[in-house]
Amino acid sequence: MATENKYDRQLRLWGKSGQIALAQTNVAVLGSGPTATETLKNLVLPGIGAFTVVDDATVTEEDLGNNFFLEASDLGKSRAAAVTALLVEMNPADCRGSSRSASVSELVRNEPEYFKTFSLIIATQLTQPTLLALAEICWENNIPLVNIRTCGMIGSLRLQLRNHEIVESKPDTEFFDLRISDPFPALDAHCLTYNLSTMSDKDHSHVPYVVLLVHAAREWRASHGGSLPKNFAEKKEFKQHVKAMGRDLREQQLNFKEALANAHRVYAPMQLSPELQECISACRAATLTSESTEFQFMVKALIDFMDNEGQGLPPLSGTIPDMEADNPKYIGLQHVYETKAAEDIQAVARRLQEILTAHGRPADAISQEKLVVFCRNAWNLRTVQTRSVADELASPRLDLDLVFEMSQEELFTQAPILWYIGLRGVDRFQMANGRYPGAPGGPPGSLESDAAKVWDETQGFLRENGVEVEQMTQAITDELVRYGGQEVHNTAAVMGGVASQEAIKVITHQWTPANSTFIFNGVAGCAQTMEV
Repeated sequence: MATENKYDRQLRLWGKSGQIALAQTNVAVLGSGPTATETLKNLVLPGIGAFTVVDDATVTEEDLGNNFFLEASDLGKSRAAAVTALLVEMNPADCRGSSRSASVSELVRNEPEYFKTFSLIIATQLTQPTLLALAEICWENNIPLVNIRTCGMIGSLRLQLRNHEIVESKPDTEFFDLRISDPFPALDAHCLTYNLSTMSDKDHSHVPYVVLLVHAAREWRASHGGSLPKNFAEKKEFKQHVKAMGRDLREQQLNFKEALANAHRVYAPMQLSPELQECISACRAATLTSESTEFQFMVKALIDFMDNEGQGLPPLSGTIPDMEADNPKYIGLQHVYETKAAEDIQAVARRLQEILTAHGRPADAISQEKLVVFCRNAWNLRTVQTRSVADELASPRLDLDLVFEMSQEELFTQAPILWYIGLRGVDRFQMANGRYPGAPGGPPGSLESDAAKVWDETQGFLRENGVEVEQMTQAITDELVRYGGQEVHNTAAVMGGVASQEAIKVITHQWTPANSTFIFNGVAGCAQTMEV
């Protein structure tokens, strides 16, 4: 039997909508060093639609030693063109690659309109002034930006997302919308077809726990004035009631064990997640226009459904978990949920068509397929808004107590947040001196001098942000200076893998991307995501 490779598995997980989004994306990759090529490799293989590599570097002998996508025959040629040619060879059927031999900093300064043609920009190894200018262009035009840098054994990734909408957030724990505490009419009617008292032992042991709990809740309400269990004592009593509904058989009734484990579904109120509440609140506050996104139109239709037909809840997802039941009983229950989910989707569709028409858009501007995916995932909708790069550089959000504690404990001397601080010192040095500290070609004896200056810059950064620590990151800044701003291929490979996954999250609007900075410490083999 053929083994599924990791890229086939990725495509299966993304589904059709994710594959279409990937194929329709036009990405600009700024830089052609190992960090850029490792990132692109992981986008080309699964079939990114189009990419353009922008860099004015020419291939040197040093490049041949740390970039797998260059050959000896490329010496002296445009590095962007050379890596593009070899990258496209990996998947010529699904990818269109091009290159532009130009200085990124000059393009940002003289041709800002150039970047507006791309749906995603991946920047690598940019200096802080160039990054800041590029980030402003992306922020103003709502273009997602992925910024990656490697410095020796340290890597960092920064996402800038002004308003990223996620339909398929795919949480680690799958949520099942079963409506046991307040069953919809079709579910209630289906459960009433089960006469638990007259069933054979075999059938009784294969009644789905959903049916058992609906019966138990009905009986509880009948004897408690229509109320469900409220306090701890009543909840405990309810579980005993469920247990008493079982039969004393030689083999344990696993369906009743599942019913006890899920008894909380009867008395725990169904609540919208904070992320979904945030989406709804933002949509209620915003003014819908003909230029609004498809996501915003669908959220508006969702709100109208919840307010008028859904009793405050999103449409039924239609999926049920595995449970102890024979095939006819499980399939019968599944059909009830799927039928109700289809009815809810059609109700949302009618409202969506009315909203689209009212705002000058065709009634079928949003496909039924997209709406189905949206409704099936309505409980897990979310948006991500990172801070802009400009805001971060002007006023980083540092946990001052955490920084101090980690700086004082030997166990935490390799904490990624401390390397983030060290990198800020490196950037300040580069801006002041026009070169990276420790870089080849510096004046004689510059390594020690540069280390002292970077340490001073780091201390200045800390003081400006309210951190007063005298012995915090000197070993870290010394190490960063020793790296000289160079790209090491093993670090580039790790960061390329991380960056490509984050880029795919952004492209497909699936899973939740990092908010907003990821630091990889290759010295200690640890990493940290932080919102700064």
